Amino acid sequence: MNADTHSSTAYLLLRDDILNGNLEPSSKLQIATLTERYETSAAPVREALSRLAAEGLVIKKGQRGFWAAPVSMAEFKDVSRLRVMLEIDAFRQSIAHGDLEWEASIVGARHREKSVRNQAKDNLAEVAGELIKENRSFHMALIANCPSDWQKRFISTLYDQSERFRRLSILNTDEVKHEQHEHEMIMAAAFARDTEKACKLLSAHIEESTQRVLQTVFTETSNDE
Repeated sequence: MNADTHSSTAYLLLRDDILNGNLEPSSKLQIATLTERYETSAAPVREALSRLAAEGLVIKKGQRGFWAAPVSMAEFKDVSRLRVMLEIDAFRQSIAHGDLEWEASIVGARHREKSVRNQAKDNLAEVAGELIKENRSFHMALIANCPSDWQKRFISTLYDQSERFRRLSILNTDEVKHEQHEHEMIMAAAFARDTEKACKLLSAHIEESTQRVLQTVFTETSNDE
């Protein structure tokens, strides 16, 4: 295994641990501990930490080292606000450039999402991480035909930030049921090329998902506002 492979593996493992909550927000990320955890050397871990710092999932504090990025209600609200701005615009462009291949990719992503949901039935804890990834794949499939690669990269980064919150919220079965129905409606409107309806449904979906996360993860804080 070459150096690039080691670095890529360390990056993916560390990223997943942060997104899945295996490494708690604001926790110190010790290089020695991570090298043992991922069975690699210090160099790939340092590179992975630097990459994730550039993506906002890790915080570097001068010469003191690295920490998993903290989470807050204000941050989540801001991420959601930016998602609405960028994702709705990208979806509109994607519909305008939509073709049969685009529709097939959306159907495939939707099928995988439903299959993962059905695997666990009422025990979502077993597949929460996988379901979050499939949810992301569905949303990215919706905007796949947007011609702006930069816009899609920004949206992907916003997903990275929001996934840490969604893992806690998605354990609520009612939320998953809501999302299943909402995804079907969004997909149907997009395939009918009803752009205004599709964009309105996606915007409402993101807004409602945001509120469910706030109620699940930040209940006490939300009630104090």
